[in-house]
Amino acid sequence: MIRMEVSQFFFNKWMLLVGIVLTFHSCVNREDEPPKIEIPVDTYWMYSSNCLRENFEKNFLNQQTLRITDKKGFEVLVSCSVELPEIDFNEFFLSVTRIETMKYPNFRDQGLYLENETELVYKINIDLSDFNSIGIIYCFGVIPIDFSQDEIRVQVIEH
Repeated sequence: MIRMEVSQFFFNKWMLLVGIVLTFHSCVNREDEPPKIEIPVDTYWMYSSNCLRENFEKNFLNQQTLRITDKKGFEVLVSCSVELPEIDFNEFFLSVTRIETMKYPNFRDQGLYLENETELVYKINIDLSDFNSIGIIYCFGVIPIDFSQDEIRVQVIEH
């Protein structure tokens, strides 16, 4: 009986020691998540419409994102939607991302982030419905002109 209690005592101590070592090892080897800072920007979105298909989609030949830096480039969008704000192009530019999927997309959210202290990432979250149909959505970010010369990587996250 005493032998069994001693064995159980050492087994429990051994398991505790293994647990501590594994915990310490996972904490030491786990890389800290790189810092991610959200940059405040105004964002908007809209589904494609006949107006956009006829007057705007040709701007996206072989690219997913474009930058509008003047009032003239913005006029076509304003003619297709009354929901877009006035933009002071001396202070901001408009980043426009066109997303086309074979399942109808439902917009979730979007934002601009500074990751790893140097990389600008524009993240767009969408849900894909079960409805099989080509869906096109446009996501707009009104971004400070200070970032106009920086590369901004667009990341579309589908859920």
